[in-house]
Amino acid sequence: MTRAHIAGIATWVPKPYSTERFIEIDREMRSRHGHDATIADMAASFARNTGIRRRHSLHPAWHGQEADGYPDIMTSSDFDPELWQRHAFFCEHAPKIAIEAARAAIADWGGSVADISHVITTTTSGWKEPGLACAIIDALGLGEHTAKAELNFNGCFCGATCLRMARDTILAGESKAVLVVAMESASTLFEFVDPSVSTLLANALFGDGAAAVVLAPEGRWCFERSGASVVPGTRKLLTFTPPLEPGRTSYDMYLDRNVGKQLAHYLGESGGRPLLDAILDYAKGRHPALAVHPGGPNILEAVQAVFESRGWPEDCLASSFHTLHEFGNMGSAAMLFVLANTLPTLDGDTLATFAFGPGVTVEWGYYRRT
Repeated sequence: MTRAHIAGIATWVPKPYSTERFIEIDREMRSRHGHDATIADMAASFARNTGIRRRHSLHPAWHGQEADGYPDIMTSSDFDPELWQRHAFFCEHAPKIAIEAARAAIADWGGSVADISHVITTTTSGWKEPGLACAIIDALGLGEHTAKAELNFNGCFCGATCLRMARDTILAGESKAVLVVAMESASTLFEFVDPSVSTLLANALFGDGAAAVVLAPEGRWCFERSGASVVPGTRKLLTFTPPLEPGRTSYDMYLDRNVGKQLAHYLGESGGRPLLDAILDYAKGRHPALAVHPGGPNILEAVQAVFESRGWPEDCLASSFHTLHEFGNMGSAAMLFVLANTLPTLDGDTLATFAFGPGVTVEWGYYRRT
């Protein structure tokens, strides 16, 4: 029987900048756009309360210097470029970090690119066709018969969705390797004109980065099970929409403060509780290591309480908190970063992953060391 395995995994980020640098620029831009000082104070409070020490951006304006040849579309526009400028930047430059992550994952795998039959990609930061998958196929010299699928604008859970699709492809028995790439350029979409709480929070949480995974019939970790659920009654709690109002130059994200609470209720007391029962059953009563999407401190603290109530140790989400603090929330790539940070140092033989996003969607996976 063919099984799917993680055969290679890698991440890639552009240059970092500190949270204090973020607060400095945010305060200056809000002053230029006529916001009251209380708005800037609120944004600074949100940024510090995330616990994020640094995040990464493709845009040189955040670093105060040129950044690997990327053009500066932010400074001259007071960090409010037109939507077409944002998309033009994304289309030209964001795929570069996806390609670097893919190259690194293939190197970690050690196999031949000729064996990659499928490329599955996701991003919520921009879009064009031919898209991200085609850029990767061309850059890596993959064959003309490489199948592709692009899951765009799904949100933070979708890196895990791509893994699930790759697993299904391997299980079908017709592929030697599937390449998954999740990439976000969230700082391209930062909004400094809108003073809404959701926009302030989105700016404070998100960062740029890319992650890639090679799945194959053989590898270090067997991807034994996977699935997805939509938490009932939460459809309006986490949304991401294109600009629908005159004058808005970026996408609109809404993150309700109750998302963490609803996820905790779902996993602890509602339809998700049998899922945790099943995972413990798969692990024969032991508690597998966890790689949980670093959606933000409130979400992590809420679900950590549930895991602890089921017997997981107090530091069960240490890798997720570390990823949040060092990189921010990188959307669809974020849980893959946690996975990449966890696997090399993991002492145990089992691992469960959880990713969350609009829906509210819960994607999960269960892995066993080979």
